[in-house]
Amino acid sequence: DWGRYRLEVASADAGGPASSIVFTAGWYSEDGTDSPEALEIALDKPNYKVGDVARLKIEDRYGGRAFVAVLGDRLLASQEVELPKGGGELTIPVERDWGPGAYVTAMLYRPMDEQAKRMPSRAIGVAWLPLDQSARTLNVSLEAQPQVRSGAGLTVPIKLEGLASEEEARVTVAAVDVGILNLTRYEAPAPERWFLGQRRLGTEIRDYYGRLIDGMRAERGRLRSGGDAEAGMGMQGSPPDGQTVALFSGIVRVGPDGAAQVHFDLPDFNGTVRLMAVAWTRDKVGHGSADVVVRDPVAVTASAPRFLTLGDQARLEVDLHNVEGVTGPFSLTVEQEVADGSLTTLAERELVLAANERKSESFTIAPEHVGQTTYRIAIAGPGGLEIRRSLTLDVKPPAGDIRRVTISKLAPGASLTLGADLLSDFIPGLTRVSVSVGQAAGLDVPGLLTQLDRYPYGCAEQVTSRALPLLYANQLAVTAGLPPDNELRQRIEDAIARVFEMQDSSGAFGTWGPSGGDMWLTSYVTEFLTRAREQGFSVKPQAFELALDRLQNFVNYAQDFEHGGEDRAYALYVLARNGRAPIGEVRYYADTRLDRFTTPLAKAQLAAALAMLGDRARAEDVFRQALASADAADRNDRRDFCSLLRDRAALVTLASETRTAWDGAQPLVATLGQTYAARAHTSTQEQAWLLLAARALTDQSRDVRLSVDGAAHIGAFNRSFAADEIRAGDVVIRNEGQSTVDVVLSVTGAAMTPEPPIARSFKIDRAFYALDGTPIDLGSLTGGVGQVRQTDRFVVVLKVEADVRGRILLVDRLPAGLEIENPRLVDSADLRNFPWLRTSVQPEHTEFRDDRFVAAFDLGADEGPESRGRRPRSLTIAYMVRAVSPGSYIHPAATVEDMYRPERFARTASGRLEVMTRQ
Repeated sequence: DWGRYRLEVASADAGGPASSIVFTAGWYSEDGTDSPEALEIALDKPNYKVGDVARLKIEDRYGGRAFVAVLGDRLLASQEVELPKGGGELTIPVERDWGPGAYVTAMLYRPMDEQAKRMPSRAIGVAWLPLDQSARTLNVSLEAQPQVRSGAGLTVPIKLEGLASEEEARVTVAAVDVGILNLTRYEAPAPERWFLGQRRLGTEIRDYYGRLIDGMRAERGRLRSGGDAEAGMGMQGSPPDGQTVALFSGIVRVGPDGAAQVHFDLPDFNGTVRLMAVAWTRDKVGHGSADVVVRDPVAVTASAPRFLTLGDQARLEVDLHNVEGVTGPFSLTVEQEVADGSLTTLAERELVLAANERKSESFTIAPEHVGQTTYRIAIAGPGGLEIRRSLTLDVKPPAGDIRRVTISKLAPGASLTLGADLLSDFIPGLTRVSVSVGQAAGLDVPGLLTQLDRYPYGCAEQVTSRALPLLYANQLAVTAGLPPDNELRQRIEDAIARVFEMQDSSGAFGTWGPSGGDMWLTSYVTEFLTRAREQGFSVKPQAFELALDRLQNFVNYAQDFEHGGEDRAYALYVLARNGRAPIGEVRYYADTRLDRFTTPLAKAQLAAALAMLGDRARAEDVFRQALASADAADRNDRRDFCSLLRDRAALVTLASETRTAWDGAQPLVATLGQTYAARAHTSTQEQAWLLLAARALTDQSRDVRLSVDGAAHIGAFNRSFAADEIRAGDVVIRNEGQSTVDVVLSVTGAAMTPEPPIARSFKIDRAFYALDGTPIDLGSLTGGVGQVRQTDRFVVVLKVEADVRGRILLVDRLPAGLEIENPRLVDSADLRNFPWLRTSVQPEHTEFRDDRFVAAFDLGADEGPESRGRRPRSLTIAYMVRAVSPGSYIHPAATVEDMYRPERFARTASGRLEVMTRQ
């Protein structure tokens, strides 16, 4: 009989093991519940065709009146029935307009029974009635070989069943390392389950009968949540060592016979590849998958740290397993290839492998150059066996970037020589020498571009700041007599695509993703997109209009303010640039609220908006008031990614572009270069707007006459040289004109020697703990040498005390022998597993990279001078690491900085960490 059963199994021995399982039988039903308000219902078949009659069984001990409804996106059918005690059956005709299926609901009502002392009650049951979708489902079979050799080609024949005559079909195939799929718990895509599967119930069910039920005698309902047991059963762990496989075929047309074929060139790889196919026609979908084992007669696995730091000494481990090969002698060769293509043999060894024997060989690697270094492993054995493996490691500098600037003047007839002495204590492969000669040389165009290009992080502001000056970089290059950069267009297009990934559904842009939209940032990104459109770049029209609509709504519904207004002024400027600003609103702010805008840039943006709208008289007046406030003291309570240097550069840019109050902007022009040169650090905002200001000043250097290595040059000279160009021979620049010109020479690169600890407005402390909270004494944290053992796990705790507020970036670079255990991938790394650990402020953004941990915090605006002397604001954050690769490694410093006040920063000591082999 249909129903729910419990099978119990017990041992005949007294006190022996016992077990039980609950299951249903006879009809198709989900597991029931013991709740009296849940009605047990079941259907007689797993699926139905249009025109079938479904039989619905309702089981209830007492019976009553039942209302049965068929629900989709609306009420599809309904009927009322009287149920006897014990329940009953009814029939439901299956209709064509039910799509992939419908929900059948049964609501059973029982009135109050005074004699039985029973209150009114009702129960509800829900069951999914699926329609047979076989006519719309394609059966996809992949007829690949079950096993292939590494580095070989893999041809995959595909066969589709379920196609009508002359029906066109398409298919895509992905080939992915099963290790990656296990790590991310990724299942093969099955479009038929999405398009033709069970839908979410889209109808609300309400009744008034529940109001008759006396809630005073009932138990309050409790939320019951599962432990994600089924989802947690997927495999977990670190990504596989060596080269991974993630290949995609693209869209392939299926032949009239339902057959297709794709081909993949597999890399040198050992493991299992899962083939996942998705096929479709105009009205059918389907999927298929198959696993292919990739294995050589001798399985070779090469492992090393995921990256290295210059100065590291690591071990390259090569494991060999003679799975299918014959017993005999083998030769093993390891070569090193650096970025310039030069190849060096590190080791050659001879060994004997018996059938099914395993051996492990280790080699010491100590890179001498930064950049990509590839280690090539070659195995040769009996019968002409040849197996190759390779590992490519990125060799990092031991310390962060430093910048040295020299400012001078070049008299008529004098010359400047750029020689190799400029590169002392710099790592050659990461160093660039920038020189600017001309009346506006102080802005150091090539140096600014170099700094922006080297910034390694990517919030919406930073992506925009890097790309905004590139819109005009080729114009500056042509003006300076340099060839244009043909790769700039792709970089700008990539930036446009990236910022749109950080746009939310309202049109606003978030700092690190599509959440927490910031209106000043939204205006900044939208200005970049506007300028990109003006320069002929393709910008998604719908997303762009959504951003403008968001700014329009912000302006329309913004309330009055007493001070600030930076985001409002910027929004009006961007709208004016796109012809959408309400001129009455702009005039209102200019005439009655100008003194409430507290920054020079906000006033200048209002003036620029007026100029674009044709009101030049008001624009001149407002711009001069903005210029008058440009000498005010810098403030710390601003939220517009700002500084006075940025504001002054922006004022010069806007005055030039709108041709407004240009004579009043000339004093700013004279001081920009001096202010920039005096700054040891500049933010991405300052760098971007200084470059735009430099573009506005290109006309000032048209009378400059120079010779560069004997070749005549007219106009400003701005160029960045790689270290190799300087080492190849001196570069001589001579002033051939009649006037003295300014020269700014900057060298930007990574230093060979790590810098000492420092604390400026921040204090940072880094500590290691065992998993039980016991502190670990590591000398590498204080500039000495520390030792850990392979497979040890630690919790790294970073504590920061801030004397100021702002947007904070915390970076902790790892020794190459340690690996972060990402809690997004490995559940055991979740910090909630450590009750002794107490973190404080939650970060806006975190990154778990191979070589570093990154966290961004927004501590709000600094409260100004009156906040000084208060207790510093502190934050604590932690992450987990595991010692993986034996060797001796540089342990780089941890740093914290205010991203938009980079002169505020702190740095810990740098040391050396030794990872010992666990015996």
